[in-house]
Amino acid sequence: MCDADDDGDGIADGVDNCPLIANSDQANADSDSAGDVCDADDDGDGVADGADNCPLMANSDQANADGDSVGDVCDDDDDADGIADGADNCPLMANSDQANADGDSVGDVCDDDDDGDGIADGADNCPLMANSDQANADGDSVGDVCDDDDDGMALRTVLTIAR
Repeated sequence: MCDADDDGDGIADGVDNCPLIANSDQANADSDSAGDVCDADDDGDGVADGADNCPLMANSDQANADGDSVGDVCDDDDDADGIADGADNCPLMANSDQANADGDSVGDVCDDDDDGDGIADGADNCPLMANSDQANADGDSVGDVCDDDDDGMALRTVLTIAR
């Protein structure tokens, strides 16, 4: 006699997406012909579930910014700094302090203009204090707004006293 439901899950073999393994919910994350319980690649991304760092969400590139065991597409803290990506002002670079000198939406560790003055930090003579004019009265490498010796007099005074 022929059994119409070989796995006994209540779904007839002809319409069962896993006719030999019970799966009454018929879950099928990638909507292929095989149900999740008998599918070697549940998300259909070409990476077998056993090697997939996100077996239920397609991510064929297996991107994993923080190097943990969870791929970026299903990791809620990609930089492993303890701040969930949705609330993290720099979700791909660890910055648990969430420092943000210029108060924009980008944290200092991934902001190329920390003070928001329009001058990139690498070229800014005062990267944590806004000074778009880059004024530098004494010609040293420090901008006037953050230079406690912007006229050079303090250094000359110290050198004169030292003589």
